[in-house]
Amino acid sequence: MQLVLQDGHNCMEVKAVQMDEYKIFKKSFKFDLYTYCFHCCLPQSKGFMDEEPACHTSFSYKKGQTCEFIGFIFKVVFSMWTEDKFRKLLIQQPICRGATLSTLDKFHAWAVQEHDSQGKYGNCLEAFLWFCGEIKKAKPHFFM
Repeated sequence: MQLVLQDGHNCMEVKAVQMDEYKIFKKSFKFDLYTYCFHCCLPQSKGFMDEEPACHTSFSYKKGQTCEFIGFIFKVVFSMWTEDKFRKLLIQQPICRGATLSTLDKFHAWAVQEHDSQGKYGNCLEAFLWFCGEIKKAKPHFFM
């Protein structure tokens, strides 16, 4: 089965994500009110700083509402960690600050950290943004 059909791309391997480990990872996030969406990890407008992406502003946190992006960022970052090649690239990035991310526990501890005093989001979202930046470098029109 080929996941991505493109010249020079060889994505033939299908690897299932361990959902029991993913559930532990996802449940490890405890956000302060009005900081991040509990469903998808996108920033909210904490302190009315207008950090919430326009695509997320219409979401209401009322009972029965479903976030359009539920789990997406968490799943992408967790999947990156489970893949050796991505993990090796990730730990070389400044956002890792020397973390090895070698075990699930170390990965959890790192992913939930936030460095907002340095103008950064939580590590999970920063890893996702790094990944998107890498995709954009490789495929400049990917997000258009």
